[in-house]
Amino acid sequence: LRKNIGVVPQDVVLFNDDIFYNIKYGNIDATDEEIYEAAKAANIHDAIMRMPEGYETRVGERGIKLSGGEKQRLGIARLLLKKPKIVVFDEATSSLDMQTEKEIMDNLSHVTHKRTTIMVAHRLETVKDADKIFVIQDGHVAQVGNHKELLRDKDGLYSQLWSAQKSSDDASESVVEPGEILPTKSPKEESVEQVRRR
Repeated sequence: LRKNIGVVPQDVVLFNDDIFYNIKYGNIDATDEEIYEAAKAANIHDAIMRMPEGYETRVGERGIKLSGGEKQRLGIARLLLKKPKIVVFDEATSSLDMQTEKEIMDNLSHVTHKRTTIMVAHRLETVKDADKIFVIQDGHVAQVGNHKELLRDKDGLYSQLWSAQKSSDDASESVVEPGEILPTKSPKEESVEQVRRR
């Protein structure tokens, strides 16, 4: 079962080793080229190449400290190598700016294609293309539907959250730089879970 499921959590665990190994952990049989391609698809390759020793740079408790966004992108690169049948993103892009998140999600399309994909997110832009969205409020399912269906209910929680987030995104668009790390959302905020089947 474990081989068939790939998870990218909000807080990616790094081993006390170099970046190359931390990515290769997703598939120990992966070739060097596959590892580099996974890093590029996860939008982390260029950042790695700017590090002191590139892919041989040590991370973890005994190595350099990575930002939340960099750690999440390493976790996504691991997932790309594993190629699981079921993909779970648990707030996997929460520390990324919107532009970087969009680029990564576009690159992940070939991974999620014909795979069951579950995404847990506060940022609704992340889940708007889902086949089905479950809106969770106070631990209960408040609404179910796709993006268009949920927006039709103007008084519904999803529609209200969407309007609020779009207004906030529009206001901050001019001051957020690509690659900038954004603060994570409060755990008290409502979560939205996406289940996408291709």
